Amino acid sequence: MSYRFIKVALLQGIVICLLVACSLSDKKANANNGSEWLLTDALYYSNKPVNWQQTRVNGCSTCFIKNDSVLQPEGITRFNTLYKDGQWIAVQEQSSLNVIRLKLPLHTPYLYVEQLGNGELRLFDQQHSYKTKIGEVINITFKKQLFSVLITEFILQDEKSAALPRRAKLNYIALKLR
Repeated sequence: MSYRFIKVALLQGIVICLLVACSLSDKKANANNGSEWLLTDALYYSNKPVNWQQTRVNGCSTCFIKNDSVLQPEGITRFNTLYKDGQWIAVQEQSSLNVIRLKLPLHTPYLYVEQLGNGELRLFDQQHSYKTKIGEVINITFKKQLFSVLITEFILQDEKSAALPRRAKLNYIALKLR
């Protein structure tokens, strides 16, 4: 009788462990793929485009957008930062420089942007170099954090021989994936 009791208890324990493992796996997969957020031709929340001019995201009660601008010698840079539950999620920027900046709470990683002869764009810093095109989403990593970046416009206004950063018209969206 005690052997049968142990056998049933072990089977119940295995079933419970499998259920918990499957549940955690599903939650982790949903968190990693960011099912509510999608960056394609624009940023979407639950299949609805984000309106960067509003202070709230349609359908997300814990999301808000902070609009800001900076006047620099090169021109005005406008950026809209999206937060969910107080955490940085995405940024949309209209920059007067050829620099992608990710204004995170503890640091601001950045990449320079330059146009290559074949129409491609090169995003680079001292450690990284990526190639993309206007309108194409690219995944990049900074300090073990993964981001998707979409450049919607890039026009260099300085000569290629000018020192970095260069004056440019750069519009992009960056989404933090993890």
